[in-house]
Amino acid sequence: MEQKILALLDAFLAFLSGIAPGAIGATVALAWRKGLTWRERFTQLAVGIVVSWFAGRAIGAIWSLDPFVLQGIAFTIGMIAFEATPRFIAAAADVAGTIPATLRDRFLGKGGEQ
Repeated sequence: MEQKILALLDAFLAFLSGIAPGAIGATVALAWRKGLTWRERFTQLAVGIVVSWFAGRAIGAIWSLDPFVLQGIAFTIGMIAFEATPRFIAAAADVAGTIPATLRDRFLGKGGEQ
C-alpha cells in the first residue's frame, strides 16, 4: 500500500513540475493585468497552463532541447496564451454567433426561403 501511495505522490509531483513553468508564466502575466474578475483570472490562468503544457510537450517531441530551455519556452507560451485568451474568446463567440445563419442560408437558401 505504501508503495502505491509513493508512486501516486511521485506521479503528482511530476505532473506539478510539468505544469509549473506555464502556471508561473500565466501568473506573471496575471500580476500585470488589472480589473479582471475572478472568473476571468481563473479562465486565463487555466488556458495559459493548458496551452503551455501541450505546446511545451509538442516542442519537446519535435526538437531535442535542454529541459531548462524547454521550461523557459513553456513559461513564455503560458504568458502569451494568457494574453491571447480574451481575444480568442471574443473571436470564437463571433464565429459561433454566425453559425446558425450560415447553416440556414446554406441549407434553406438566403433568408430561410426554399
